[in-house]
Amino acid sequence: MPACFSLFARIVALAVFAFGALFSQAKQAGAETTPISAIVIEGLGKGTASLDGPWQFHPGDDPAWATPAFDSSRWEQLRADRPWGKQGHAHYTGFAWYRCSISLTPAPGIAPQFSLLVPHVKDAYEIYWNGSLIGRNGKLDSHPVWYYSQSAQVFELGDMSRGVLAVRVWKAPLLSDDFGDAGGFESAPLIGSPAAIATARAALDYQWLRSQQFVFGDSLLCALVACLSLLLWLRNPTRWLLFWMTGFAIVSPANLLLLNAHLHWSYVVAMGAAQVLSSIRDVSLWFLLVWLLSLHENSAITRLTRILACICLANGILDGVLIALSWRSQWSGMVQAADAISAFLYTLLEAFPLILAGYALFHRKTLDSTRWLVAITAFLDEMLLVFRNAVKQGRQFTHWPIASSIDSPLFTIGGSAISLRTLVGASLLVAIVYAVYNSVRDDQRRQDKLRQEKVELMRESERIRHYAEHDGLTGLWNHRIIVQRLRQELERSRREKVPLSVILIDVDHFKKVNDTFGHPVGDLVLKELSAIFMSSLRTHDWGGRYGGEEFLLILPGCSIEGALSRAEELRLAVQSARIMDGETMLEVTASFGVASNFTSNHEYEAVIRVVDTALYRAKSSGRNCVVSAEPNMPFC
Repeated sequence: MPACFSLFARIVALAVFAFGALFSQAKQAGAETTPISAIVIEGLGKGTASLDGPWQFHPGDDPAWATPAFDSSRWEQLRADRPWGKQGHAHYTGFAWYRCSISLTPAPGIAPQFSLLVPHVKDAYEIYWNGSLIGRNGKLDSHPVWYYSQSAQVFELGDMSRGVLAVRVWKAPLLSDDFGDAGGFESAPLIGSPAAIATARAALDYQWLRSQQFVFGDSLLCALVACLSLLLWLRNPTRWLLFWMTGFAIVSPANLLLLNAHLHWSYVVAMGAAQVLSSIRDVSLWFLLVWLLSLHENSAITRLTRILACICLANGILDGVLIALSWRSQWSGMVQAADAISAFLYTLLEAFPLILAGYALFHRKTLDSTRWLVAITAFLDEMLLVFRNAVKQGRQFTHWPIASSIDSPLFTIGGSAISLRTLVGASLLVAIVYAVYNSVRDDQRRQDKLRQEKVELMRESERIRHYAEHDGLTGLWNHRIIVQRLRQELERSRREKVPLSVILIDVDHFKKVNDTFGHPVGDLVLKELSAIFMSSLRTHDWGGRYGGEEFLLILPGCSIEGALSRAEELRLAVQSARIMDGETMLEVTASFGVASNFTSNHEYEAVIRVVDTALYRAKSSGRNCVVSAEPNMPFC
């Protein structure tokens, strides 16, 4: 009996061993048929399915990991709906692989033709389907180059029912404020028919456009402000306020084109230029605050602003160069250290507008309502910026999420997310545009006022000069000027060897007119006779009141015969003139002395004596006549 029992126990043990071996083989066969990370999709119709996970994930790089036969069962499992930095790899950069096995059964009547939509992977990546490369975004060999773009990519899988999908990702090396937390997938890929994937991509593009409406509007406004400011500055290059307004406003649309416009710029070009543009924006803001807040009157602040502006621009250019070097592995360590220093310096420089705005607010007596608005909005904007960037730089030590909270939307308008930073930045732009407009308008008013004052001064100067050179009663040149003109014409006559004649006129019995009719009537007579004399002068002749009732006419280029003829015409004109004083009609006559043919030693005093002698002879001859100087009359 014991022997039978022992035999039975051995048979049972052998059966259990054999059953265990068969069960283990069946389990292994099942594991090979359906891997642990398999994504099973059944009945996929006209819509799409999300490949959020589980995926197998492993840091490092090996091309053999793309082959379907590779055993990745020991890899870590992650989901594809969020970056690997939020799943335990926050400080990892470089190469990493995702793998998953897909088992797909289409709905009845649906052709087994499928496409893959990858919303966004940071940074460069390649897609392998059953070991074959089917597409990429960016470049991995021989050195990684990635695109700073939010656009989704579509890859064709072709006929399929099952297979292995592998994604090779390269996350850029660490910089001071980027420690790998955004590596890999940002949202899960989608699978579906080509038509469904095309619809899904159009929907994503539409959602992206809706979310950027406020950004587009702000950038368009900035572009218009920049263009107008530049055109106005080109018209008046002395208004540097418009130049700095151009630099401040142009950064927003330029960064939109570089970073968010889906133009597939090279990352080196896009980010390198963006760093320089950020420095230009900061420097422009500094000079705008210096001028708008009336701080340019302080020479120390102006000098400090210029020095820091040079440092800021140099730092921005250095940061752009570091971006260009950051994807070269042999430079990554040095670039990381240099960028940390650059970021620290940049954070300090970002605090300078706080000093300018704070100084202006402290000396608030010089601020009007417009400058108050600029100072307050600038202080709030730069305080948010400094705090955000300081926390962002320090989050690799503190892991504080405050920087992300500052950028998180407060509310949504028409699909556009509006954050606190966006609101304050837009308010600062509006305040600066308004202040610059007021400043330019006030400056234009001051210039117009100065121009008007200059015109009035010129008119007053001309009026004073006119009174200083003309006789106040007759409007003819006064004694001083007519004598000066005689001296000049004598010199020109000798120099150019042209004839010159002089006529001296005296009103006959003028004292009797004053005594009989009064001085106002005498003044009227002088005015009427002056008008007769002026009407006879050529454009290059000169006529002036020599004194009292005497008039002197200077006739360049006129011979003695011509002078005598013109003197006779004037005598007849005076004799025939009828001067009315109310109902009283006056008739007057005048005597004329004429001289000409002066030699090189004749001075103007001698000429006056000669022509005065001729006039005296005319009055001695009964008046109302023309007498020329005797040819041989001495001039002294």
